[in-house]
Amino acid sequence: MIRTLKAEGTTILLTTHYLDEAEALADRVAVISAGKIIEIATPSTLGGRHLAKATISWLENGTTQKKISENPTHDVIEIASRFNGDIPELTVTRPSLEDIYLTMIEDQS
Repeated sequence: MIRTLKAEGTTILLTTHYLDEAEALADRVAVISAGKIIEIATPSTLGGRHLAKATISWLENGTTQKKISENPTHDVIEIASRFNGDIPELTVTRPSLEDIYLTMIEDQS
């Protein structure tokens, strides 16, 4: 229903503690702590999320390796050069909206 109303151009104010829901439905998100708005931004840019470093994880020589990266594409290419084919158990993740939210409200304490 919310998606339909949004598609029809209706402005909706939704309050939720479910950040996956906010990310899926909202054009903009506001974080409120102690009754004050800390920041308003898109879900992808809130708290500098779009600039956050990525965590690269993979299996090499039987051990899980991890690297924090500002340029994960470059680093994955470098890691891939050590393998003949796919990089075992490769994951590249950036902070979730919940991770960013928790960092933001922690800074307010």
